[in-house]
Amino acid sequence: MDEHTRGEIRVLDERLEATMREMGATFDISRERPWGRRPWFCDLLPQIFRPEEWAPLEEGFRQRLKAFELFLQDIYGKKEILRGGLLPVQPVLGSVFYQRAACGLKPPGDAYLHISGAAVCRLPNGELGIKHHYFSNASGISYMIQNRRALARVIPQTFQDFNVRPIADSPVDMLEMLRSFSADPEPTVVLLSSGPGSAVYSEHCFLARRMGIPVVQGSDLLVLDDAVYIKTVSGLEKVEVIYSRISDQWLDPMAFRRDSLLGVPGLVQCIRQGSVAVVNGIGSQLADDRALLPLAPAIIRYYLNENPILRGLSTFWMGDIDQREHVLSEIEDYTIRGLSGEKIFYGGNGQAPSRSETEAIRKAILQNPGAYVAQPQDCDALTVTYHDGRKVERRQDHILFALRKPDGEYDVFPGALTRVSTEDTPFTANELGGGSKDTWVLSHPDFIEPPESRAPVRETTMPPQSVTSRVAESFYWVGRYLERANSLAVMIGVIESLELEELNSTERTLYRPVWNRILPPLENPGTVSRRNISSPAGRYRLTLDLDEPDSVVRAVLRAVSNAESVLECVSIEAWSVISALRNRFQRIRYRPRQTDEDLATSTRKCCELVTRSTPEFFGTAQATMLADGGWAFCEIGQYLERAIITGNAIRSIMRPIVRRPTKVAADHETEIRLSAFLRLLNSRDIYRRVFQMRIEAAPVLELLWNNPVAPRSVTRCLEACVARLRDEVSPATSRTVIAMEQLIQNIRHTDWEALAREAENDLDAKNALLDKQEEFLDKTLEFHHLISDGFLNHQIQMNPESQPTLFSHAV
Repeated sequence: MDEHTRGEIRVLDERLEATMREMGATFDISRERPWGRRPWFCDLLPQIFRPEEWAPLEEGFRQRLKAFELFLQDIYGKKEILRGGLLPVQPVLGSVFYQRAACGLKPPGDAYLHISGAAVCRLPNGELGIKHHYFSNASGISYMIQNRRALARVIPQTFQDFNVRPIADSPVDMLEMLRSFSADPEPTVVLLSSGPGSAVYSEHCFLARRMGIPVVQGSDLLVLDDAVYIKTVSGLEKVEVIYSRISDQWLDPMAFRRDSLLGVPGLVQCIRQGSVAVVNGIGSQLADDRALLPLAPAIIRYYLNENPILRGLSTFWMGDIDQREHVLSEIEDYTIRGLSGEKIFYGGNGQAPSRSETEAIRKAILQNPGAYVAQPQDCDALTVTYHDGRKVERRQDHILFALRKPDGEYDVFPGALTRVSTEDTPFTANELGGGSKDTWVLSHPDFIEPPESRAPVRETTMPPQSVTSRVAESFYWVGRYLERANSLAVMIGVIESLELEELNSTERTLYRPVWNRILPPLENPGTVSRRNISSPAGRYRLTLDLDEPDSVVRAVLRAVSNAESVLECVSIEAWSVISALRNRFQRIRYRPRQTDEDLATSTRKCCELVTRSTPEFFGTAQATMLADGGWAFCEIGQYLERAIITGNAIRSIMRPIVRRPTKVAADHETEIRLSAFLRLLNSRDIYRRVFQMRIEAAPVLELLWNNPVAPRSVTRCLEACVARLRDEVSPATSRTVIAMEQLIQNIRHTDWEALAREAENDLDAKNALLDKQEEFLDKTLEFHHLISDGFLNHQIQMNPESQPTLFSHAV
């Protein structure tokens, strides 16, 4: 990197950040930002471990995992280490992470620790040692992999000079381990997440996508007959293995915290019955309690009869009176932490604490001493990173990861998540604002990769993976909101274009009521909009005002939010399109007090961006994503929203045209209005290609209600929905499809020309024509409820004859 100028390094930094955004790598440290999550930070300079430095880390980490695995089996079994008086009872059985419900509960594969991590830092003597345990819930594996992928994209030439060991197959190894816990040759494996509210939700999505398994939340699962089932659009599907990324205390409100909304009621009973395996095992979080860090050497010696290979960072548990008095006498030299998590209550930032901070932490420790540990300040080594194109010194530590093999050995991944402090924070923890580096583990020149130990590929055809109802619902709203934003952007863009044209006063008088009349109040379809968007300020507000419920920006944000909630199902290429759209809006400030010219310019640019990005997203997704049930519901949402907007627009524009009192001088006025109307729906040129005649009411009705090839035709949109719904094997499929086909037939059998001709002079015929459109619009709106109740919502009805594996949705 030394050969690059400062400006070139800045460009590489920007490319690296943009790559992280495109990959969907985020870490949320604040819920106050209206535009969502910050991108994951990765430095351009990698951390390099040479073989002679990596080997003791690998062996020491493996040794600790073996010892703590035996420790957990003992503590949830006979408790011999406590009976022998080799460990104090209070920090073990008194720990908030000790789960009595785990006693006698058989863990998957007869082991508690399967996917584990440990934080490593530089000790005062210069050696690398253990800082924290993340044995039960190793967070950061995806960031380790994505750092490598992003750096390889941005500066691939740097890899040519080093023999870096690969880590790309880590998720595949994890999947094979998870599948091994079921006797079923094709088990259903899911990743249980707390949802988009989690700071590391993008990691959950990345790992699930790389493993090919669904991300689920507690509400996606239910227990029937002592077995766990996932709610899909096709009914209930049994789950055999759960990779849990939530804490034990939230897993089952019937066994742990009763106020938990994240877990699955009855899950522990299913584990007792052996119908499901939960990884890591319940009770494993005890190994992460920082109060046990000073006891680690005794645990290793007792269970393995070995001396620790890796020393640990000096840690003092405040629940022990001697350790507490020692720390309180020199508290300015220590960092005070909780028993888990990354929050630091005192010190650790390299600055001398104030007297008030010192007194506050003293009081807190004395009130609840068992909730705190102390570690020396400034334990992290210094490293070099790039900031603003310059090299600067930062603090760093590393998180190593390991996977348990069927023979009880642990494979340590040849890489790590190296965490670094940033300009904004002196802390390395990502939760506290820290960043990261790619971590290279170099191999010996004569190193040979071991032969593949994976099972051979099966020749049988894998069954298609079911789509959870939550995923289908999120995709459904992605489609609806993007179509909503696109339609509105098209309308506003057309209006801006018309304003630039040379229209006479009569034409303007006729055009402008059309704009405000058909502009759909999209949150309440079927009602009349009261907005006046004849002014640049009104159109600007409807485009960029976050407080406007029907604005373009609100629809875009809702679409992106729904896509982000199912990130594991969205391809990186499709996500890069929609996230770039959000990022562009993020850089545009809402400034309504500008000149009309500036307001119009901003409005046009934003609307052009939306109308360009929306079809790009759909086209990219179709080319890069599975055409499964999830994506089908995205298209269903898109087409249904288009049908609703079209039907609402037709109803709105036809009411004043049909009810005009006389035909005198009305034909010309009607043509002007209908011409503006078709332009707003992007259908004027299509009308002329189909009818090759002057614009009249009857052909417009025929085009937008019934034409089989017009893009905005209601029947074409509904037929597209029917085609996609037919592929969904669900008890609700036939009911929904039949209802749509009946409406399609009713529209097709409607003679719009005859109705329009009769309505010219007869009041009853006028009302009949308007009522027909109201009827069709109402029935189109009802399809949302049919889809929601039949595929997306979970109104489970069971009867004694029903088997849980059969379809159990309400129909």
